[in-house]
Amino acid sequence: MRLLNWFRQRTLERDLDRELNYHIERSVTDLMHSGLPEGEARRQAALELGGAARIREEVRDVWLARWVRDFAFDLRFSARSFLRSPSFTATAVMSLALGIGATTAIYSLLDQVVLHSLPVREPQRLVLIDWKGDQAGVNAFGSYNLMSYPICRDLDLQERFFEGVLCRAATTITLSTGGEHKPAAAEIVSGSYFSLLGVNAALGRLLTADDDQTPGRSPVVVLSYDFWKTQLGTSPDVLGRKVLVNQYPMTVVGVAAPEFHGVDVGEVPWLWIPAAMSAHAIPGFNDMLNRRVAWMQVLGRLRPDVTPAQARAGLQPWFKAMLEEDARRAEFPRITAERRRRFLASALDLTPAPQGHSTLRRRLSQPLWALFAATAVLLSLACLNVAGLFLARGSARDREIGTRLALGASRGRIGRQLLADSILLALTGGLLGVVLAPPAMRALIAFVPRDAAANALESAVDTRLLLFAFAVSVAAGVLTGLAPALQAGRRSLISSLRERAGTALGSLRLRRAIVTAQIAFTLILVIGAALFVRTLTALLAKGPGFDTSSLISFGIAPVQNGYSPPEATRLVRRIHDEIRASRSTQASAVARFQLLTGGTWNNPMTIQTDRRIVTDREVHLNAVSPEFFATLGARILAGRDFDERDSRPASEGGQPVAIVNEAFVKRYLGGRAPLGVRICQGAGPDAKPDIEVVGVVANISYRGVREEWEQAYFPLVSEGGNFHEGANFYVRVRGTPAAAFPSIRAILRNADPALPVTYFRTLDEQVRRSLNTERMLAVLSGGFGSLALLLSLVGLYGVMSFVVTQRTREIGIRLALGATRRTALWLVLRDAMAMIAAGVAAALPCVWALGQLIESQLYDVKPTDPVTIAAAALVLCSAALGAALIPAGRAVAINPNEALRFE
Repeated sequence: MRLLNWFRQRTLERDLDRELNYHIERSVTDLMHSGLPEGEARRQAALELGGAARIREEVRDVWLARWVRDFAFDLRFSARSFLRSPSFTATAVMSLALGIGATTAIYSLLDQVVLHSLPVREPQRLVLIDWKGDQAGVNAFGSYNLMSYPICRDLDLQERFFEGVLCRAATTITLSTGGEHKPAAAEIVSGSYFSLLGVNAALGRLLTADDDQTPGRSPVVVLSYDFWKTQLGTSPDVLGRKVLVNQYPMTVVGVAAPEFHGVDVGEVPWLWIPAAMSAHAIPGFNDMLNRRVAWMQVLGRLRPDVTPAQARAGLQPWFKAMLEEDARRAEFPRITAERRRRFLASALDLTPAPQGHSTLRRRLSQPLWALFAATAVLLSLACLNVAGLFLARGSARDREIGTRLALGASRGRIGRQLLADSILLALTGGLLGVVLAPPAMRALIAFVPRDAAANALESAVDTRLLLFAFAVSVAAGVLTGLAPALQAGRRSLISSLRERAGTALGSLRLRRAIVTAQIAFTLILVIGAALFVRTLTALLAKGPGFDTSSLISFGIAPVQNGYSPPEATRLVRRIHDEIRASRSTQASAVARFQLLTGGTWNNPMTIQTDRRIVTDREVHLNAVSPEFFATLGARILAGRDFDERDSRPASEGGQPVAIVNEAFVKRYLGGRAPLGVRICQGAGPDAKPDIEVVGVVANISYRGVREEWEQAYFPLVSEGGNFHEGANFYVRVRGTPAAAFPSIRAILRNADPALPVTYFRTLDEQVRRSLNTERMLAVLSGGFGSLALLLSLVGLYGVMSFVVTQRTREIGIRLALGATRRTALWLVLRDAMAMIAAGVAAALPCVWALGQLIESQLYDVKPTDPVTIAAAALVLCSAALGAALIPAGRAVAINPNEALRFE
């Protein structure tokens, strides 16, 4: 309640004046009635009252918390003093604004991707359920943490531990709401999805368990609010409308709440489809009820009295019994005794999932924490820099503070005033930082590529971000003002009054310690930036293993547009033939799966040479057309490329053949000749290696540029429906890609004007997209390192200028007694070199410790790489010595006669 009085001070002051005047006049009247003259009566009344000013102060202390009042007065005084020093104020505010703005921007992305919980009911009780162990021949497709739909249904019955269980799978569909067919992100979900999360409908109803009972019998969808708003204009008659999902009509039954964007911040769906309709959402997929197909993530809501550890332990007996029952099923694959033992030893793992499940979080979590740590170091540098400025400013206020001490101000009161100075500057810098944060956030979000699925990342400043910026600003203010406040508390009153204006309030030792810390922090950031830049440079130099210039890639999904598998195959061949016949085409090929997007077709393999070999990890697979490697420019190291004979089906005499990469040969064949070796997919005892290796190709990147993995390629069979997932074309053009785009698009329009193109870009762009994370780390860490270097140089220059000023008389005496100017130069530079050396020495152990945290983000360089560390230290030391030479030059130019008169 006392704080509320702050807003009614004028009323309270008027009331207090009236009451004091009443008491004084009443006392004067009584004294005059006793015979005293009016003047003497007023004097006597004032003495009895004890002083109006004292009473006012005591009453104000009752009205307001004294520290609030004092702090407000301190802020007002600080504001007036800063207005008298605009250059100092601008420098300090900009230093803090850059540090706070950068920290706030990185925190915003970190919060949205890693920390922020889903906007659902009690998200803290959500857990991700994952299979830990050997799934024994399970066919998996999707991203991570995959399990089968039947297991999800079984887990939903474990009511001792869960209030319910949901499963979901992200996919891309072809969607039409009555016009053009477009690729769209969708989420296939169990009927328990919305009710378990506690999501409400903005319009109509949501999916329920009744929509997920019989496969193919519930052609309904729920739209996301954003899709309804941006694509349908919040049309109120959307309920009951038919939309085409992969050319199959489904009915809109509802719109989800506006704040709900799914459980994956990196892939926001346009609509939700019940799992019962998965065969229509994923053309060619008919394994919804197959326990041997893992394609969905499973999340559960724990009961209020159950912890993840309790649920994990309690589920194991049930899960072990389920595994034993599964192993007895007729469809269970034939596997070795060792794999069977590993299968039966599998367990369920439950991890808290208040943020849902996100592949974007998996990819960006470590880079974002590394960048957040870098901004924290940068902010610390800014605080140290401003602390140094405050210590320098204190020299001009030394006599003022001494006078205030002499007049009775306590050292604590002086310290609070100095803290108010720093907090006011930090809050001002924080406000400016919040203004700078949104454009910085938009630049950060631009590093996250978007395809059919948008992400839920926003650059708006919300309440959480404002509170974070306020907390950081206050902390920065306290850290910035702590050193000047402590220094003021140690200052002797007599020495303060004796010293002349212009003498430093802060001791030289403290200022040197601040600069040493700045040098250490700067070296850490510069080394980190150098490591990330070297990583990006190495990956760009490595490339994907083939020439990406003049190479275009695009994808189509004919089966999603209503084509049958044989029709899709004929359409792909027709488009391929027309592209090859185009005058702008140099070479063309087709692949079943796209390169450099992070996904692959994986399977363990069995190899038959003079002995039987089972791969110890999955091999990355793809099916490609003839001339695929020639189109990419990948070298065939042994054997041959695929030709038209390899594309014939077995009914026409085609023989199963494969091409493996160099890494496959090195890992599994050793010194054996690879040509003629027989391989097959699968690792069980019933696997029959009947595919002949006819060629070895140089290593090329499949999932990403970093990858160095074993690969095997098979020919696309001309008839047989290889294009359920779509077809990916790779076209090497004559001239520039931009000149070839119109002719390729015309071929696609002529083939089918309604055929959606899932993506259309050059391979150079695809390589850039695949390196977005590395580029983000290199660009941002480089910027932070440059800014840190600038701040530390400013700090060092300020301290050395102070040293020269303080030692002007001493240097003049030395020169007058015969010292050379080189000696004077060394006298100044020695101090700078000592601070630089101490900063470097302090930074090196920190570099070793922090290097372990970023090692997984590096490529072809170690975090303790001596060349990188030496180069960064050399750059920092050279720049620092350059900054120190400027004031040192002034010391050399000192006239001894003038120096002896210097005060």
